[in-house]
Amino acid sequence: MDLPTSPGTGTERSSGRWLAAVLLSVLSCLFIAAAFVVWVDPFQQYHLATRYQPRFYYLHHRYINPGLAKHQAYDTVVSGSSIMESTRNDFVAETCGSSGAINLSMPAMSASEQRLMLETAFAARPLRRVIAVLDFNEFSGGVDERQDVAGPLPRYLFDANPFNDLPYLLSEDVLMKAWRIVRGDTTERFTSDPNGAWFWGNIVQFGRDQVLRGLDLEHLNARYRQPQRTLGGMIASFDHNLMPLMRSHPETEFDLVWPPYSILVWLDFARRDQMRVSLDFKRYVFEATQTLGNVRIFDLQSDSGITHNLDRYYDIYHFEPAVNERMVEAACRNHDHVNAENLNAFERQLLSQVATIAKPEGLEALLGAPRAAQGKPGRYEPADQR
Repeated sequence: MDLPTSPGTGTERSSGRWLAAVLLSVLSCLFIAAAFVVWVDPFQQYHLATRYQPRFYYLHHRYINPGLAKHQAYDTVVSGSSIMESTRNDFVAETCGSSGAINLSMPAMSASEQRLMLETAFAARPLRRVIAVLDFNEFSGGVDERQDVAGPLPRYLFDANPFNDLPYLLSEDVLMKAWRIVRGDTTERFTSDPNGAWFWGNIVQFGRDQVLRGLDLEHLNARYRQPQRTLGGMIASFDHNLMPLMRSHPETEFDLVWPPYSILVWLDFARRDQMRVSLDFKRYVFEATQTLGNVRIFDLQSDSGITHNLDRYYDIYHFEPAVNERMVEAACRNHDHVNAENLNAFERQLLSQVATIAKPEGLEALLGAPRAAQGKPGRYEPADQR
């Protein structure tokens, strides 16, 4: 049988050069795309936005906050879930007497994400103060568990290793964002104020009617679907995620703040057997941090001037920006400070309030007559409560 003749070394060399040329072209295109992303840097991973107006894209906190933590100037950090997003940096800096402040809050934040975000900030610079707002639900599940509604977590953006950034540099979505920035295309949803990157308190309505709209008063958790928590699980998460940070940074003041959810949240807790778990966890956090001289705890959860006034809320969890400021003032001006002498009093007061509201006449007195919602028309769906 006659075999086909060899194409010859000349043809083979020509094919090799063609493949090399194709590979070089592909690599060149990828390099140009990556260089363009670095130059524009939509998520401010390598530098703060200076060539173009910054864009803080809706629900892109986990992609943009790491870059802000690395490059912005600050010595004070606000860390919390979506309830703290409407807190402006300059208010924190002025109230706390700091050289600069940054709000690194994230919607549906878990305790492990809070740790990761704070570790990123500490890796970038020494911190004078951390105001950490503690949500009970961030400690639910396993020590590294995240909420499903939180979306992806790009861990490669939180570290200092540029060699694992290819998912960012070669992302089609990021490349398109960079192109839209250069072209001035504003079709995507974003804000541009670095002083309040994630601020939403100016685009929604607050008020009793807004809170009660679509709310099932018999099943308060039906809309929010918050998980059942266990004391053991919450303690394990706190010990794994936050205690090591506070121990390893004795030079930094940690202000742990219990936020003032509306009293309807506590009514829901009581109905779902989450009241005792929550109170016992608060007591554990107090006792566990007593040996740490750099940790203080502030509790606004029994402040009825806030929690019983539904006109100050967007829903049963989220409150108006003035309440955010009240929490910052508590931490930096030493109001509502929890100590061994008043720990039991805080708890008794809250238990009494819940007992009152659990009665039909107490709930009726809270709800009162319909009132107009306050604020601007709009809609916001916090990822951790929607």
